[in-house]
Amino acid sequence: MPRFHWPFWRPARPAPAAGAAAPAQGSESVLPALPTMIEDFGFPITLAFSNDGRVYLTERITGRVWRIDHEEYRLIKTFSVVPLIGHNETGLLGMALDPDFETTGYLYCYYTAGTSEKDFKNRVVRISDDGTNEVIVLDDIPAGLIHNGGILAFAPDKTLFIGVGVGNDVKEQAQNIHSLAGKILRINRDGTIPGDNPFPQSPVYSYGHRNIFGIAFHPMTGKAYVSDVGPDRNDEINIIEKGGNYGWPDVTGIAQDARFMNPIQAYTPTITPTQNVFVDADLYFGSFNEGSVHRLTLSGSNYDTVVKDDVVFKGPPYGVVGVFYGSDQQFYVTTPHSIIQFQPAPSAP
Repeated sequence: MPRFHWPFWRPARPAPAAGAAAPAQGSESVLPALPTMIEDFGFPITLAFSNDGRVYLTERITGRVWRIDHEEYRLIKTFSVVPLIGHNETGLLGMALDPDFETTGYLYCYYTAGTSEKDFKNRVVRISDDGTNEVIVLDDIPAGLIHNGGILAFAPDKTLFIGVGVGNDVKEQAQNIHSLAGKILRINRDGTIPGDNPFPQSPVYSYGHRNIFGIAFHPMTGKAYVSDVGPDRNDEINIIEKGGNYGWPDVTGIAQDARFMNPIQAYTPTITPTQNVFVDADLYFGSFNEGSVHRLTLSGSNYDTVVKDDVVFKGPPYGVVGVFYGSDQQFYVTTPHSIIQFQPAPSAP
């Protein structure tokens, strides 16, 4: 397993148990100091780990994909992302390895293409392990300066789930099943539509979402759990049901309205939940606003009851873009400037 030793890697101490004093920001790497990434350049966002120890890293703003193989870094691809920098949510946004990656060598990526805000759009593509053979799998996904979603994850049945956001100026499209905005999409690896999708000949699997920023599948049920970012209230953790309507923009949070699916957890004030992962049946997800990682302990026959919500890592505010669990059985977070390895704090008594 390679050790990250790029300008953006550093280890961190675990978060304290509830009630204990917060630690200082993670200790710096002992490796030579290198320039710090800033939001206008780079912005590491997603990590993917192969079973043989290779690691793949994407950068949102540059559109670059790196392969890290036994401490050797190789730039394998630079996508032609729309040339917008600063505080927006365009660029190279998601990545997932093919479920049969060791055989196919395929990576799937979601990025914002175009020359400007006037013509940009999101697309999902497939590339080979060396960055060649780019094939468009799904195109013409609505784009905006913010709320592009972009997270990719493969389900246990090897279909690809895609999280798509919806802009505030067109938020009503989240309720339109003929639009791809504000949806969870589900497609086959070749871009075709699964025959058991809820809407015939449509990639739409669920709707009424605002800005999906995390998708992970429960190891027992195979259900997708997603992080959906709210407006000024009610960030949500949802379990995705086929054809389910999750309410945006009509409702947020636990609405107790039979037309809409309720989240299993909602957060007000907002915390901006980000990329997530299941480890030992616990759901870990990042919080951008808090700069933290939450661990949800779930119970019930459908694992839809949150019995404990622990903060197991705490860094500076406005930082955690995602949490990942490597083939080395270590936890990592990505931030706009760095990759941090951490050990989760123990649960509060």
